[in-house]
Amino acid sequence: MSSKLFDLLQLFRDVLPTRNMEELEQRLTRAQERMDLPALAKIYYDMGVQCMKNGDPNRAMMYLSRSDTIFSSRDEVYEQVSESLCEDCSRRIGELEEMPLLTNEIPERLEEQAELFLDDTQIRLWGLLTMARLVKVGEHLSALPGCEVLGELGQTVDLILRSFQERITQEEFQFLVDVCDRLYELGDDECFSDMTQQVEISGGMPLQAFDLNGLLVLTELNLYLDSHLRLLTQGPDGSEAEMGLVPCALLPDYYLRTCGTELSRLPQISRETARIQDDYEFIRSKITWQDITARITQYKELDILRS
Repeated sequence: MSSKLFDLLQLFRDVLPTRNMEELEQRLTRAQERMDLPALAKIYYDMGVQCMKNGDPNRAMMYLSRSDTIFSSRDEVYEQVSESLCEDCSRRIGELEEMPLLTNEIPERLEEQAELFLDDTQIRLWGLLTMARLVKVGEHLSALPGCEVLGELGQTVDLILRSFQERITQEEFQFLVDVCDRLYELGDDECFSDMTQQVEISGGMPLQAFDLNGLLVLTELNLYLDSHLRLLTQGPDGSEAEMGLVPCALLPDYYLRTCGTELSRLPQISRETARIQDDYEFIRSKITWQDITARITQYKELDILRS
C-alpha cells in the first residue's frame, strides 16, 4: 500500500465518526422540532452506539440513557421502537455501568461512606444540602411550561429543614406531598421531553429539563421527599433514608451535552465534588441547627451552573 493511499484511508477513518455524529445531531434537531419521540429514541441510541465506537463511554451512557428514558416513558413510543433496539440499549447501559466511569465511581464511593460512617439523620441532611444547591437550577427550569414545580424547591428545602426541628402544619405537610407527587408526574409529562424548550444561562450554555440526568434527578427528588414524608408520619422505623440525591447536583448530562471536555477535567465537576465531600465532613462534625441553616441559606443562593 502506498504512503499516499494509507494517509487517505487514515483520514477517512478519522473523519467518518465526526461526520456520522454531525449527521445524527442534524437528525436529532429535526426530530426535536417535530417532537417525534420514537425518532428521538432511535437517534439517541445511534448516538450512544457511535460514542461507544469512538471510545467516549461517558457520552455513550448519556445518549443511551436518554433513549431508554424516552422509549420506556410511554407504551405508544415503546411500540414504535424495535424490540432489538430496546434490548441492545439496555445491554449496553449495563455494560457501561460496569466501567470505571466518574458517574459510576462517585455514587459508589458516597454509598460506602454513608453506610460506614453516617446515621439516618446525617444521610438525610447530606441529601438536603444537595437539594439546596439544586434550588437555582430548579428556578431556571421553572420558566419552562409545565416545569413550574421545580421553582418550589426553595420552599421545600425550608420546610424539610424546619420539620427536623419542630412539627410543621398540616398545610405545610400537604405542600410537601403535592411537590412530591408533581415531581413524579413531571417525568411523564410531554413538556419534560420537549428538548426544543430551554432556558438561557448567563455565562453558560442553555439548559434543558432533560439535562437533569434524564429522569434521575426528578426520581431522586421524589424518593427523598417520599422518604421524608414517611419519616414524619411513621417515624424512623417506617422510613429508610434515601442516599441517591447526594450526587445529583453534579449534573453530568448538562456538561456532557454542552462541553467537549472530559468530565474529570471540568472545574464545575471538581467544585461540586469538593462541595459533596465538604458536606460529608460538615455533617459528621459538631454542628448546630443554626450552622446547618446557614449553609443551606448559602447554597440556595448558589448558582452551580455559573460557579
